[in-house]
Amino acid sequence: MRPRVAIATLILLATSSIAVRSQLWTVARPGERPRPLALIAAAARRPVTLGMTLPAVPIGSRRLEAGGGVLLLHYWAPWEQGSRAEAAGLDSLRRLPALQGLTTLVVCFDPFPSVTRFVARQRLRLSVLLDGRGDLRAVLPCPSLPYTYVVDRAGRLAVAQPGDVDWWAPGTLATLAALLAEPAPARPEGRPRPL
Repeated sequence: MRPRVAIATLILLATSSIAVRSQLWTVARPGERPRPLALIAAAARRPVTLGMTLPAVPIGSRRLEAGGGVLLLHYWAPWEQGSRAEAAGLDSLRRLPALQGLTTLVVCFDPFPSVTRFVARQRLRLSVLLDGRGDLRAVLPCPSLPYTYVVDRAGRLAVAQPGDVDWWAPGTLATLAALLAEPAPARPEGRPRPL
């Protein structure tokens, strides 16, 4: 009986290892310190095309467009270590007067009921979008949790950063303020601005 149990255990471990590597279960390593957001140089930024609508918690939906404003997208899960502090920090950061014009959105893959309960218990006011079908991940992949993207006014990728973010670090505040201070791109005549 022992050899069968050992073989079954090895098969189970191998299957689990393959599943973890193939799925989105990579989470920031414990003990890694949160870092400030790091800006991608303007010349190295690539354009991002969004144009999708995602369900939002607690109700409704949100249309995502690149360009016209600075958009911060933070991939997150309520079961992460430190998820409460991370979400609360981002929720309060978005209300800073110096960051008016910054659209802050949290993106989650968990089921609607569990995310709704978490948001209600924590009394979060920021929008939490559900990307269960992977529409957003097809454009902006999420190789690990947490992962943060910032899209500048011109619709280009200005930040792509894995791991926890120190939302109140001077470097983060300076990065976001610099993006908000960048001039809006010139629009051709007759072309409407994205909402």
